[in-house]
Amino acid sequence: MTDNGDIIPSVRFNTQTGLLKIEGRSLMRDVQDFYLPIIEQVKNTTVPTFIVELKLEHFDTGTMKCLYQLMLALKDKQAMGAMLLIRWFSDKGDEDHKELGQDLEAKAGIPFQYVDKK
Repeated sequence: MTDNGDIIPSVRFNTQTGLLKIEGRSLMRDVQDFYLPIIEQVKNTTVPTFIVELKLEHFDTGTMKCLYQLMLALKDKQAMGAMLLIRWFSDKGDEDHKELGQDLEAKAGIPFQYVDKK
């Protein structure tokens, strides 16, 4: 949590391997300020494969919009020949959370792999 009450997720992006992990909770006022540099970094990274692991426990609608922008940037990478693997992690039996991933998958037009967290 930050001084202004924002709850930001952990983000790790290895630009050498294309592995991007976003996990935790994402509840913040200026969500674009947080996610746009990550999206720009994806746009500027040239690797043959991008693996994205989304392990978000709770997030707001602003985060969902930024995740959609991230998916569009990844779709552009795919159109340029990169392989994509998007893993959406949900607690086992949490169908509402899985549905959010399915909505994002359908809207972005990129297949997701769904993983049950233990």
